[in-house]
Amino acid sequence: MELIKEIGAIAGIGAFFGLAVLSLLYFSQARDVRRLREWAGRAPEREEEAVEVTSDLAAERAEEIRKVEEERREREANATAENEAAATAEREAVEDREVRRQRREAGLPERTRMERFRDRFAGKPGSTRRFGTGSIIAAVAVALVLIAGAAILITQLGDNGDENGSPTAAKGAPLKPGQIEVAVLNGTNPPVNGLAGTFSDRLENKGFRTGRVGNSSNSFTQSVVMFKRGHKPEASMVARNLQIPQVRLMTPDIVNDTAGESVAVIVGQDEADAG
Repeated sequence: MELIKEIGAIAGIGAFFGLAVLSLLYFSQARDVRRLREWAGRAPEREEEAVEVTSDLAAERAEEIRKVEEERREREANATAENEAAATAEREAVEDREVRRQRREAGLPERTRMERFRDRFAGKPGSTRRFGTGSIIAAVAVALVLIAGAAILITQLGDNGDENGSPTAAKGAPLKPGQIEVAVLNGTNPPVNGLAGTFSDRLENKGFRTGRVGNSSNSFTQSVVMFKRGHKPEASMVARNLQIPQVRLMTPDIVNDTAGESVAVIVGQDEADAG
């Protein structure tokens, strides 16, 4: 009986520990099952999150593609505009050269008087820059000041001059070619085509300003530089640069042939024969 009691007591103790272990396993399993159910219950939310993330990535990618496409179209538009501008500039240059060639063949200066004035005012040859209102006003103001100063100087100097009728030049202010505007007339008969234009180009290359370029109403055997009264120094400078020995007062016929210039170069038959 004592043995049975001892075995029963040991078995009871073992059963107690077995129930305890079984209870722990049961509660652990229940906790895992509950977590699994909670995770399964949140599955639609996770799907919505995944869809939202995917949509955001797709939107960002689409925006990047749109920007790249816009930059490409902008580059193509800029390249097209540059090509069109270059083609237009080239076409205008060709047309300009053709016009100047025609004027040169006709015995006229390549550029009109207004173009030459604009180029000099711009400060560089061939310039086509347009001037603003401020620049024009400043130029007019400077011109008025210069005219007023010239009028005062002429009043002070009076009619004094040398025996050739030239006004007394101010000391320290020598003449410059750019201050002299010259008419170039073809005095050959029949007129040699392009002769006046050639001399006009020579004068411009030496810094002189050329005015009217055309034919003289009278024929001349020898080339001559003529001047209006009071402008012999200018005529002498032109004659030296062109190596023309004859310089004399302008006749009424040549005055009518010029466009108001004070100095005129009449190219004679001697230059045509020399050419």
